[in-house]
Amino acid sequence: MSAAVTSQLADRGQGRCVLSGALTLPNLPWLWKELETSGLLAGAREVDLSSVQEADSAGLALLMAWKAYCLKQGGDLAFHAVPQKLLALAKLTGAETALAAAG
Repeated sequence: MSAAVTSQLADRGQGRCVLSGALTLPNLPWLWKELETSGLLAGAREVDLSSVQEADSAGLALLMAWKAYCLKQGGDLAFHAVPQKLLALAKLTGAETALAAAG
């Protein structure tokens, strides 16, 4: 029996954070609440996704909603080290530009 992969969110200060583990539907309610509670929902500017082990279309939707929220608040959000599976999903939905890291 394998253990379920959970999400982890680590604040690295100065608008930087690391998201790791699973970016999947079962973990998203907790993750969104954690983003709100930590202040990262509006305060994050850079997200390191290099340690994301699992992702699905709901996870992609969360990232897009997070970016949209930041833009609405007058900021921006850049994703770094986006896993290939998320990039493939983004390409299918036309969201790959939103996932691209700022140059």
